[in-house]
Amino acid sequence: MASADPQTESLIASLLKRERYYRDTGQWTKLRSSYHPDASQTSINITWFSGDIDGFVKGSESMYAAGVSALHTISPVEILVNASGDRAISESTGSITIRFTEEGTEYDLTSISRFLSRLVKVDDAWKMLSLECIYVREAVVPAYPTAVTRALDLESKGPERKSYRYLGALLATLGYAIPADLPGMDDSESIQRITGANAAWIAAK
Repeated sequence: MASADPQTESLIASLLKRERYYRDTGQWTKLRSSYHPDASQTSINITWFSGDIDGFVKGSESMYAAGVSALHTISPVEILVNASGDRAISESTGSITIRFTEEGTEYDLTSISRFLSRLVKVDDAWKMLSLECIYVREAVVPAYPTAVTRALDLESKGPERKSYRYLGALLATLGYAIPADLPGMDDSESIQRITGANAAWIAAK
């Protein structure tokens, strides 16, 4: 396992950025093509979804159609490849921002996260196998501060996790079941599990 060469790093970083962009802009065919063609080899594990890429695309379409306005930023930091050059793992920093309305007031919820992925080469092109998040911290601010007339209570509705309590609460109000054991900066063992599993996967071949 070693750092990717500049060309490989550029190709994978571009794929990771485009995957998030396609998700946010509703380009479902392009989102699907960012992943391995065999859905059974894929895995997405985030707050509101756990399953393969086909289910993720379908769920994202439904969320998009319901008017949930989510925007992602992603900045790939480390990309490692195996000795044969056909497997890679990536870690990126980024954020998830969702605008929502509560009692007539608009708010922006921002979750700072680390995105982790496994990738493989398919017919000489890199494809994603997985997407997982390590949740770092979050904040909720009014879109227009002067419009706030009362305190916003999200804390009582979310999982008892400091790293994604508000994000979990907001998604729960939209009907999603949010696990309480996702990887987060408030649980060091959960971070070791996810990073260790990815390191073992790339070292296996």
